[in-house]
Amino acid sequence: MWRSGLRRRSSAGSAQGGTRARRGERRSMKASIVVFLLTMLGSTACLASGLACYRCPKVKVPPTIDGKLDDEAWKIAPPITLVLSTTGEPATKRTIARMCWDDANLYVSFECQDTDIWGTYTKRDDPVYNEEVVEVFASPDCDLKHYYEFNVSPRNVVFDADVYDPVNGHPGAKTSHPWNCEGIRTAVCVDGTLDCRTDTDKGWTAELAIPFAGMETSAPKIGQRWRLNLYRIDLTPEPAEFQAWSPTMHNPAAFHIPERFGTVFFEGTAGCRSAMP
Repeated sequence: MWRSGLRRRSSAGSAQGGTRARRGERRSMKASIVVFLLTMLGSTACLASGLACYRCPKVKVPPTIDGKLDDEAWKIAPPITLVLSTTGEPATKRTIARMCWDDANLYVSFECQDTDIWGTYTKRDDPVYNEEVVEVFASPDCDLKHYYEFNVSPRNVVFDADVYDPVNGHPGAKTSHPWNCEGIRTAVCVDGTLDCRTDTDKGWTAELAIPFAGMETSAPKIGQRWRLNLYRIDLTPEPAEFQAWSPTMHNPAAFHIPERFGTVFFEGTAGCRSAMP
């Protein structure tokens, strides 16, 4: 009798455990469906607007910020070809960008074809945007009246800004200066001779690790979206090109057009993709 009773209690406990497991699976499935629907709604709105969209993969091993772009993370990240910001037409000076992320940082890389690599600014927060540069504009909460700006020159000089209320394609008076993103890391590699204006260079690459904490936000959840744009300015040799991932369609060229930012969907690691087409 004792053994029989023990078996009955054990069987009941097993049944209860199975019920709890099934409930847990249902809750997990409901959560996945919610993420799926939210992502689909976001991607549908993004695609309907005609703006650029990007699947940003999460990486288990982050890239080493050395400017070389030889990490496995960059093999996972889909390439982006920048176009002319004013028209959306192909650029003649090729620029390939990629993005990925982990729980600490958003990682961005640029490969810039450039036969004349130069830069005169040498100090942090010098106005490198007046020369040749790559740029990241990011709005973590999709509030297009507030976003962060990160610029890197071929000399690896960084300019960053906390931008509020841009006006007519340029930062408004409420732009926060000085502001530095705490913990940002950047690196540049030059394939050529920096500031030698008589030779022919091949190009330069840049890597950025932008900490979420530095933007006063937490790491994204899988399926979450940001509004963001990527840019490049190349002045020489002529003609000068102002390039963008999501073209601003503003002539003369202007980058502070947040309503033209693309949408970035944060995905999981390999095998855990979101529902964006």
